[in-house]
Amino acid sequence: MSMSIPRGTQDILPGEVEKWQLIEAKARELCEKYQYQEIRTPIFEHTDLFSRGVGDTTDIVQKEMYTFDDRGGRSLTLRPEGTAAVVRSFVEKKMFGYPNQPVKLYYMGPMFRYERPQAGRFRQFVQFGIEALGSNDPAIDAEVISLAMNLYKEMGLKKLKLVINSLGDKESRSGHRNALINHFQPRIGEFCQDCQNRLEKNPLRILDCKQDHNHELMKSAPSIINYLNEDSKVYLEKLQKYLTQLDIAFVVDPNLVRGLDYYNHTAFEIMSDAEGFGAITTLCGGGRYNGLAEEMGGPETPGIGFAMSIERFIA
Repeated sequence: MSMSIPRGTQDILPGEVEKWQLIEAKARELCEKYQYQEIRTPIFEHTDLFSRGVGDTTDIVQKEMYTFDDRGGRSLTLRPEGTAAVVRSFVEKKMFGYPNQPVKLYYMGPMFRYERPQAGRFRQFVQFGIEALGSNDPAIDAEVISLAMNLYKEMGLKKLKLVINSLGDKESRSGHRNALINHFQPRIGEFCQDCQNRLEKNPLRILDCKQDHNHELMKSAPSIINYLNEDSKVYLEKLQKYLTQLDIAFVVDPNLVRGLDYYNHTAFEIMSDAEGFGAITTLCGGGRYNGLAEEMGGPETPGIGFAMSIERFIA
């Protein structure tokens, strides 16, 4: 009987693994300069952590998680992303009581998602990410973005494009949510079943749909920018000011929507404009997730972070 590697995984052989070691070493070096400390969480967690933390309307929870029952009948899931586990640890280990705030952490390790394998995308993939918990200042958002941009630049990547958006605070998102429902509801039957299910639960996710992204209603959908209240506008303006001071070029894209439910205010992606990279140009993404710590049973704690796939970095 011949044995082969499972679909969507890879062996990293001598001659190739040295590239991984170089990126990992540079990431650790940068994190030390920015004063982020490493955290290591379990490869599997209780399934409820991701369904509540990531959001039960996301593709990750609905379609992509590797979930199983252990011998005690408990539902466990191989981690599909890093933020929920880090925030769970932050709350459980009471890091909100640490004297130095914000708490700045980074992680590096395998994640698992059941999705169609393609260039630079695997079912088991290695993610590097950082999380800063405990600050509401947009300056920390700029710091997080700066770390990501510098990692790519120091490794020699060129033609990088930073795209930012604001998802607003709770009040802003509420007004935008109602506008999206009114916009899509009359013709929701023309959309896929996932979009139909999301209309009432989380209409913002419709804008992130890969199947219906060319539908005419997508192009005319109300923009979150038009529903930002004064606080949210000021927050976005301050972020832009800090990025300009750091000499980081950016583009504001009102259509940028992150695929996880816990984001608010800042959302961003770093893309590659390099020729021959393929149709999927996003290298990494992240944003602010005020409210996630409370969802985990902790005190009110603002947070922001990003994650990048080492596989896509190497590609």
